[in-house]
Amino acid sequence: MLVKTLEKDEVREFVKLLFECCEELKLIFGDEYIGREILESYYNSLEDYDGIMVVKGEKRLLGFAELKTSEIKRKLPTKPFLILGISKGIKARLLMSFFDKKPKRDEVYIRFMGVHPRLDCYEIGRTIVDHIIEFAKVRGKSRITAWLPVESDLVDVCLERGFEIKRMLESSFARKYLGRKYYYLLELRLQ
Repeated sequence: MLVKTLEKDEVREFVKLLFECCEELKLIFGDEYIGREILESYYNSLEDYDGIMVVKGEKRLLGFAELKTSEIKRKLPTKPFLILGISKGIKARLLMSFFDKKPKRDEVYIRFMGVHPRLDCYEIGRTIVDHIIEFAKVRGKSRITAWLPVESDLVDVCLERGFEIKRMLESSFARKYLGRKYYYLLELRLQ
Protein backbone atom coordinates (compact mmCIF):
# COMPACT_ATOMS: atom_id res chain seq x y z
CA MET A 1 0.00 0.00 0.00
CA LEU A 2 1.20 3.46 -0.90
CA VAL A 3 -0.27 6.66 0.56
CA LYS A 4 0.22 9.65 -1.69
CA THR A 5 -1.33 12.87 -2.92
CA LEU A 6 -4.09 12.46 -5.50
CA GLU A 7 -3.00 13.02 -9.10
CA LYS A 8 -5.13 14.38 -11.92
CA ASP A 9 -5.19 11.07 -13.81
CA GLU A 10 -6.72 9.41 -10.71
CA VAL A 11 -9.66 11.82 -10.32
CA ARG A 12 -12.21 9.60 -12.07
CA GLU A 13 -11.32 6.60 -9.89
CA PHE A 14 -11.20 8.82 -6.78
CA VAL A 15 -14.70 10.19 -7.38
CA LYS A 16 -16.04 6.68 -8.07
CA LEU A 17 -14.57 5.51 -4.75
CA LEU A 18 -15.96 8.60 -3.02
CA PHE A 19 -19.46 7.57 -4.11
CA GLU A 20 -18.89 3.93 -3.13
CA CYS A 21 -17.81 4.97 0.38
CA CYS A 22 -20.17 7.90 1.06
CA GLU A 23 -23.76 6.75 0.77
CA GLU A 24 -24.81 10.32 1.54
CA LEU A 25 -23.58 11.49 -1.87
CA LYS A 26 -26.00 9.17 -3.67
CA LEU A 27 -28.88 10.72 -1.74
CA ILE A 28 -27.67 14.28 -2.25
CA PHE A 29 -27.41 13.96 -6.03
CA GLY A 30 -30.16 11.42 -6.63
CA ASP A 31 -28.48 10.43 -9.87
CA GLU A 32 -25.03 8.97 -9.19
CA TYR A 33 -23.90 9.41 -12.80
CA ILE A 34 -24.61 13.15 -12.77
CA GLY A 35 -23.19 13.50 -9.26
CA ARG A 36 -19.96 11.85 -10.33
CA GLU A 37 -19.81 14.09 -13.39
CA ILE A 38 -20.19 17.21 -11.22
CA LEU A 39 -17.55 16.14 -8.72
CA GLU A 40 -15.13 14.97 -11.42
CA SER A 41 -15.44 18.37 -13.05
CA TYR A 42 -14.74 20.04 -9.70
CA TYR A 43 -11.70 17.91 -8.83
CA ASN A 44 -10.30 18.20 -12.35
CA SER A 45 -10.51 21.99 -12.07
CA LEU A 46 -8.29 22.16 -8.99
CA GLU A 47 -4.82 23.65 -9.36
CA ASP A 48 -3.31 21.18 -6.91
CA TYR A 49 -4.39 18.29 -4.72
CA ASP A 50 -2.63 19.27 -1.51
CA GLY A 51 -4.52 17.64 1.36
CA ILE A 52 -6.21 15.00 -0.80
CA MET A 53 -4.51 11.72 -0.05
CA VAL A 54 -5.20 8.33 -1.55
CA VAL A 55 -4.15 4.84 -0.59
CA LYS A 56 -3.11 3.02 -3.72
CA GLY A 57 -2.81 -0.73 -4.09
CA GLU A 58 -1.20 -2.52 -7.00
CA LYS A 59 -4.02 -1.76 -9.42
CA ARG A 60 -6.52 0.56 -7.79
CA LEU A 61 -7.31 3.09 -5.08
CA LEU A 62 -8.15 1.46 -1.76
CA GLY A 63 -9.04 4.48 0.36
CA PHE A 64 -8.79 8.24 0.63
CA ALA A 65 -9.02 11.33 2.82
CA GLU A 66 -9.68 14.92 1.85
CA LEU A 67 -8.34 17.38 4.38
CA LYS A 68 -8.90 21.06 4.91
CA THR A 69 -6.75 23.53 6.83
CA SER A 70 -6.89 27.29 7.12
CA GLU A 71 -4.30 27.33 4.29
CA ILE A 72 -6.12 24.83 2.05
CA LYS A 73 -9.28 26.64 1.00
CA ARG A 74 -11.41 24.71 -1.44
CA LYS A 75 -15.01 25.55 -2.02
CA LEU A 76 -17.41 23.78 -4.31
CA PRO A 77 -18.85 26.20 -6.87
CA THR A 78 -22.64 26.28 -7.33
CA LYS A 79 -22.72 26.54 -11.13
CA PRO A 80 -21.92 22.87 -11.97
CA PHE A 81 -24.77 21.76 -9.69
CA LEU A 82 -27.29 23.58 -11.86
CA ILE A 83 -27.12 20.71 -14.35
CA LEU A 84 -29.58 19.10 -11.90
CA GLY A 85 -31.98 22.02 -12.40
CA ILE A 86 -32.14 25.19 -10.37
CA SER A 87 -33.95 24.01 -7.24
CA LYS A 88 -32.46 20.49 -7.13
CA GLY A 89 -29.00 21.83 -7.97
CA ILE A 90 -29.05 24.49 -5.26
CA LYS A 91 -30.43 21.96 -2.78
CA ALA A 92 -27.63 19.49 -3.66
CA ARG A 93 -24.99 22.21 -3.33
CA LEU A 94 -26.36 23.27 0.06
CA LEU A 95 -26.44 19.65 1.26
CA MET A 96 -22.80 19.26 0.22
CA SER A 97 -21.99 22.07 2.67
CA PHE A 98 -22.88 19.61 5.46
CA PHE A 99 -19.43 18.10 4.82
CA ASP A 100 -17.70 21.47 4.77
CA LYS A 101 -16.29 23.25 7.74
CA LYS A 102 -13.97 26.19 7.93
CA PRO A 103 -11.10 24.86 10.03
CA LYS A 104 -9.52 26.99 12.70
CA ARG A 105 -5.88 28.03 12.35
CA ASP A 106 -4.62 25.11 14.50
CA GLU A 107 -6.89 22.47 12.95
CA VAL A 108 -6.95 19.85 10.22
CA TYR A 109 -10.53 19.02 9.28
CA ILE A 110 -11.24 15.70 7.57
CA ARG A 111 -13.84 16.58 4.95
CA PHE A 112 -14.11 13.07 3.50
CA MET A 113 -12.50 9.80 4.47
CA GLY A 114 -13.27 6.33 3.21
CA VAL A 115 -12.11 2.83 2.47
CA HIS A 116 -13.39 0.72 -0.40
CA PRO A 117 -16.40 -1.14 1.07
CA ARG A 118 -15.13 -4.59 0.10
CA LEU A 119 -11.71 -4.13 1.70
CA ASP A 120 -10.35 -4.26 5.25
CA CYS A 121 -11.48 -0.95 6.69
CA TYR A 122 -9.33 -1.33 9.76
CA GLU A 123 -5.97 -1.95 8.09
CA ILE A 124 -6.45 0.68 5.38
CA GLY A 125 -8.19 3.07 7.80
CA ARG A 126 -5.27 2.91 10.24
CA THR A 127 -2.89 3.71 7.39
CA ILE A 128 -4.98 6.72 6.36
CA VAL A 129 -5.39 8.04 9.90
CA ASP A 130 -1.68 7.66 10.63
CA HIS A 131 -0.88 9.71 7.52
CA ILE A 132 -3.43 12.35 8.51
CA ILE A 133 -1.76 12.63 11.92
CA GLU A 134 1.64 12.99 10.26
CA PHE A 135 0.20 15.58 7.83
CA ALA A 136 -1.09 17.62 10.80
CA LYS A 137 2.22 17.43 12.67
CA VAL A 138 4.24 18.50 9.62
CA ARG A 139 1.89 21.48 9.17
CA GLY A 140 2.20 22.46 12.82
CA LYS A 141 -1.46 21.80 13.63
CA SER A 142 -2.54 20.88 17.15
CA ARG A 143 -5.82 19.10 16.44
CA ILE A 144 -7.70 17.04 13.89
CA THR A 145 -11.49 16.92 13.62
CA ALA A 146 -13.99 14.93 11.58
CA TRP A 147 -17.73 14.31 11.36
CA LEU A 148 -18.36 10.61 10.79
CA PRO A 149 -21.54 8.53 10.77
CA VAL A 150 -21.92 6.75 14.11
CA GLU A 151 -22.07 3.33 12.43
CA SER A 152 -18.89 3.83 10.38
CA ASP A 153 -16.01 1.44 11.11
CA LEU A 154 -13.74 4.45 10.68
CA VAL A 155 -15.06 5.75 14.02
CA ASP A 156 -13.47 2.72 15.70
CA VAL A 157 -10.22 3.28 13.79
CA CYS A 158 -10.11 6.93 14.89
CA LEU A 159 -10.88 6.06 18.53
CA GLU A 160 -8.13 3.44 18.44
CA ARG A 161 -5.71 6.14 17.25
CA GLY A 162 -6.57 8.49 20.12
CA PHE A 163 -9.51 10.52 18.82
CA GLU A 164 -12.28 11.37 21.27
CA ILE A 165 -15.98 11.81 20.64
CA LYS A 166 -16.61 15.50 21.30
CA ARG A 167 -20.26 15.56 20.33
CA MET A 168 -22.99 13.52 18.73
CA LEU A 169 -25.30 15.12 16.20
CA GLU A 170 -28.82 13.76 16.15
CA SER A 171 -30.63 15.30 13.23
CA SER A 172 -33.88 14.44 11.51
CA PHE A 173 -32.68 16.80 8.75
CA ALA A 174 -29.57 14.65 8.23
CA ARG A 175 -31.74 11.51 8.29
CA LYS A 176 -34.09 12.91 5.66
CA TYR A 177 -31.47 14.23 3.26
CA LEU A 178 -28.32 12.22 4.04
CA GLY A 179 -29.83 8.90 5.09
CA ARG A 180 -28.18 8.89 8.51
CA LYS A 181 -29.50 10.47 11.66
CA TYR A 182 -26.46 10.24 13.93
CA TYR A 183 -22.95 11.62 13.40
CA TYR A 184 -20.03 11.93 15.78
CA LEU A 185 -17.72 14.91 15.91
CA LEU A 186 -14.34 13.33 16.56
CA GLU A 187 -11.27 15.22 17.70
CA LEU A 188 -7.64 14.36 18.25
CA ARG A 189 -5.43 16.76 20.19
CA LEU A 190 -1.78 16.51 19.19
CA GLN A 191 1.04 17.01 21.68
